[in-house]
Amino acid sequence: MGWLPFLMGIMASILLYKTGPTILFVAAILVTIGDFWSWGIMHNYATNQAKKRLSYRGGFYDFTKKEIETVPNWITRINMVLALFGLILLIIAIIKII
Repeated sequence: MGWLPFLMGIMASILLYKTGPTILFVAAILVTIGDFWSWGIMHNYATNQAKKRLSYRGGFYDFTKKEIETVPNWITRINMVLALFGLILLIIAIIKII
């Protein structure tokens, strides 16, 4: 999904470091790592497809719709689920602070 779920996970980790139970803190770290990993895998699939195009300039977001569609659904689902868990952990962390 991009930077937003990764940043949500980092924020949840920081907020849960002292306010939440250790298990939630560890879960936030694992979700953040998993989200970043799955995002990197998706980017690698799109980059490998884009390198076959003559007009590819090597930019981070220099992809066409066809190249993005080469990303397998399984890794996209993992990324979406981890983003959802990151959001839930961030909400829990904010509630714990209040």
